[in-house]
Amino acid sequence: MNMNAAPTNRAYKVISLLIKAGILILSFWYVFYKLKSTTAQVDFTSVLKQSDLTLLIVTFCLMFVNWGLEALKWKLLIAPLENITFFTAFKSVFAGVTVSIFMPNRIGEFAGRIFFLEKAGKVEATLKNFAGSIVQLCITIIAGVSAFFIFFRSGNKTGVPIAIQPSLIAVFFLMAVIALLLLLNLLYKYRARFSIKIQSYLNAVYNISGKELALIFILSLLRYLVFLFQYYLVLRALHVDVDVVTGGMLIAIVFLITSVIPSFALTEVVTRGAVAVTLFAGVTTNETGVIAASFIVWVINLAIPALAGSLFIGKMKFFKS
Repeated sequence: MNMNAAPTNRAYKVISLLIKAGILILSFWYVFYKLKSTTAQVDFTSVLKQSDLTLLIVTFCLMFVNWGLEALKWKLLIAPLENITFFTAFKSVFAGVTVSIFMPNRIGEFAGRIFFLEKAGKVEATLKNFAGSIVQLCITIIAGVSAFFIFFRSGNKTGVPIAIQPSLIAVFFLMAVIALLLLLNLLYKYRARFSIKIQSYLNAVYNISGKELALIFILSLLRYLVFLFQYYLVLRALHVDVDVVTGGMLIAIVFLITSVIPSFALTEVVTRGAVAVTLFAGVTTNETGVIAASFIVWVINLAIPALAGSLFIGKMKFFKS
């Protein structure tokens, strides 16, 4: 029997407990900090009293569809490495929101997922998560660029001083997507030049079949549409009068801008609200409704799942037994 095993295991347990406690403290602090700071700027009591409660309830229910689709996607992606149930996938996705909500651009989302796994390698699982995120980002960019191009080419105006032609901006973002795809293709083509270990990591991404990739794309697209619909429902609930086509295009542009620009956790909600207000300035005078809508969508899709995900943090395994 290894005499050092017991002290080492106890040390791991203490470190694991401290990490989990830190995650919970930071996530709870961040959520309540944002609730307090934002409610100090906007009278949400008055806003909610005048809102359409039915639409807000529907939006809340769609949150489970939104993250359910993400859980299905994660279950499919990780299946070659480890077979997990949908419920485990759902718990790990919620835990990922808890871990990442206080981080810039929510970069820690993968951690809540991979530390739920028991058999899969952490690096390979992280790359699987990365592949799913890339597909989601590509949909956001393509939809946002298309909306941007159509919206401004149709003669619409917002509060944004556009100094560059929309067509040039569209080309820039599409070129970025193409460059990313070319880079992934080059890595695949020359993967044999890397070490065996790195090749095994790359295979975690490239061994996704065409059928699986198509399904991941469909799930990502459905999730994007659900998120877009949620945003629009909240705008309507808060009496921001904008038609569904115009609103959909502007929301897609908001998603594009907030997805591609770096944002710090403490300013993320403010940034999203500012972008939305600027874009919607040309179609509505209900600035309070636009700010409130952006914040309510954040609460429903991120704050509430983060608090719910805290229930599952204890199940995360940072060290092998």
